[in-house]
Amino acid sequence: MSRPVVSPRQAGVSVVNHVNSETLMLGSSLADVFRTPDYDCRVVDANHKPEFAVTRLRSGPREMEKAPAYPPDKAVLICVSLTPASIDQWRALYNGRQVGVTRAIPFATTFIDLNCPMEMWVRGPFDYLHYHLSTGLLERIALDNDVAPDFRLQEVFFVEDLVVAQMTKSILAPVTHGEPLDKLALDQIAMVLGAHTLQAHCGAPKFAVSTRPGLEAWQKLRAEEMLRAHLEGSLTVKELAGACSLSESHFARCFRLSFRTSVHQRLIQLRIERAKYLLGETGKSLVEIALLAGFCDQAAFTRTFTRVECMSPSRWRRFNSGGQQTPKKPSRQSTAAD
Repeated sequence: MSRPVVSPRQAGVSVVNHVNSETLMLGSSLADVFRTPDYDCRVVDANHKPEFAVTRLRSGPREMEKAPAYPPDKAVLICVSLTPASIDQWRALYNGRQVGVTRAIPFATTFIDLNCPMEMWVRGPFDYLHYHLSTGLLERIALDNDVAPDFRLQEVFFVEDLVVAQMTKSILAPVTHGEPLDKLALDQIAMVLGAHTLQAHCGAPKFAVSTRPGLEAWQKLRAEEMLRAHLEGSLTVKELAGACSLSESHFARCFRLSFRTSVHQRLIQLRIERAKYLLGETGKSLVEIALLAGFCDQAAFTRTFTRVECMSPSRWRRFNSGGQQTPKKPSRQSTAAD
């Protein structure tokens, strides 16, 4: 049976239709385990080998059945139930012990080591978002933060994890509207989830606070220059860090200190800045402006611009052409009628 993928292919972001089920628990391999013919998977590649992936699996009502065995994989799998799972909806024999759903909560989160043997039983309906983090990715994040690379995951099942829940909500917003997740966004999600997994679920000590005051002047200029040249988000944090002669984690921390925001949020700010210039100084259509400012389409541009500026691009343009002054940002309630 064919498995359609929701989003189009983007530069640097692979859309997975089939993966080697003997080694990688993501995309079609994960769908085969859960027997879900329709899935959506986004992958970040490192030298053409997936090291981070996001896979969404959905199923309608069905009876409890035993799933095929998980093939061993050098990775951690984070499973988030997007709808509250009932107590008897999922159970497993994981590494020799019985585990299952203990309480029904929104965004219940499970962390498992894919190298550990597991037998699983599942029934529908369900809607799961899975994050696949390779051991190599976690080791690199650990070394960047002076954490011993010989960590061991402390498995948990269907617990409340606010960091993972919030990250998942930020992913669902664009996916629900059919917007692609750009390379920079996925790369940053991978680093945040990896660091959180090490600190919260691997017994790693708290990361030392960097003594650096932030990026040096030339590093700031270089990073922003690269972001402005790639408003579509095709860069990775690794590429930005390399251009600044820093490791990925150190670059991300110094960037936040210098710009008071994350790399991806700064990219959004630059997109809005570019869009404002085009709205005020040119007669280009909203579709043209959306693409020139790095958005995937006009709908995505309008949603983001309205959220940031509390008014639509058309309204902003009306108040910023012919010498008129920009109005005070209205409340969010007033923008609904705009």
